[in-house]
Amino acid sequence: MDRITALLIVRNEEAVLKACLDSLAGVVSHLAVVDTGSADGTRLVIENETRDDRFDHVSLEFRPFDNFAACRNHALALVATPWTLSIDADERLSPTLREELLVALAEDALDRADAWTLPFHNFVLGRLMTCRELTDQRHLRLFRTAGAQFDGEVHEAVILPDGADILELQGYVEHQTMRSWRDYLRKIDLYTRLEAGDGSRFYAVCHLPIALPATFWRIWVRRGCCRDGWPGFAWALTSGLGSVLRDWRRLTR
Repeated sequence: MDRITALLIVRNEEAVLKACLDSLAGVVSHLAVVDTGSADGTRLVIENETRDDRFDHVSLEFRPFDNFAACRNHALALVATPWTLSIDADERLSPTLREELLVALAEDALDRADAWTLPFHNFVLGRLMTCRELTDQRHLRLFRTAGAQFDGEVHEAVILPDGADILELQGYVEHQTMRSWRDYLRKIDLYTRLEAGDGSRFYAVCHLPIALPATFWRIWVRRGCCRDGWPGFAWALTSGLGSVLRDWRRLTR
């Protein structure tokens, strides 16, 4: 079982972190965690794991946040197992994914590829979303540690060595995409600050006047979030507000 390290970057994740770790226990043997400045009980949750027997080894380090890829790469440098599972505190392995991974580990089936993509079920305000905006998503999260690195300041991605073979797992990850509107607005604030340095100011000038209605219409109507009731409305509206804030920050950077 000494094969997979779960890699996390965390900040003020006390409310969701234990559920994530509960889903990992028994599947991964190590934790590699980078805390970027928690002011709640996040650190205590991780430190408690060092005293329990659920994981063979827990690494916890601290660094100021600069961007997502840099923090992930910091955590990746702590990994000593052949495989790394990159996961967020607001995500958890579903029972079907846990079982699939346990079988794969027992049969050495992971070695058939260099990396595996995982399907995601996204929840907004407690509802499993059915709109095209948030369904049929797969992300590369499980990969051989050697030669891998992260790239991307905001939506970081795993970069694998040339020629890497990628296959699919069928069990899904449960993602609490928006636990509360206030929490998600904090994410939007961070994301748009990081994204402000990219993109055309000319585009922002042209797009800003229509950013809110155009983004809302695209997500609420064209991508079907209207089927998801109030959570769908909240997602479409928040996405529109994020688009406005992103354009504004590109103009005033």
